[in-house]
Amino acid sequence: MIIVKIDQSNLAEWAKLHALLFPELSFEESFAECAEWLENKKEVGVLYEKDGKYAGFINLSIRNDYVNGTDTSPVAFVEAIYILPEYRRLGIGRELLEYAEKFAREHGITQIASDCFIDNALSEEFHKNCGFVEKERVICFVKNI
Repeated sequence: MIIVKIDQSNLAEWAKLHALLFPELSFEESFAECAEWLENKKEVGVLYEKDGKYAGFINLSIRNDYVNGTDTSPVAFVEAIYILPEYRRLGIGRELLEYAEKFAREHGITQIASDCFIDNALSEEFHKNCGFVEKERVICFVKNI
């Protein structure tokens, strides 16, 4: 296993995985979004390489604003994590979260937060199995005017 920082040389591979996590986006939209993050340094991302193939990724940010359920600031936030289905349940997600914890500690951060959609049982199970504790549920509202 190899954890590889994301840069221009592997941007397209990151965008491919990103598009799988967010199927409502085309590859081109995912590529543009990932390129913007890379350029603006909004997030740090790493790819997980196994058997010569990128099997997953994690995107992290440092949030200084309020993050639901936390009591410190700043907080390391898992913006996205994805493992290809054929590589799931092999410990890759845990290894990526260990990288996230190391990243947080290196920045003097004592909490990592994440979220998932309320109906994403797979993500909820993953988070809980990796030591995350559910702190609250939020319902988002919009009113068109």
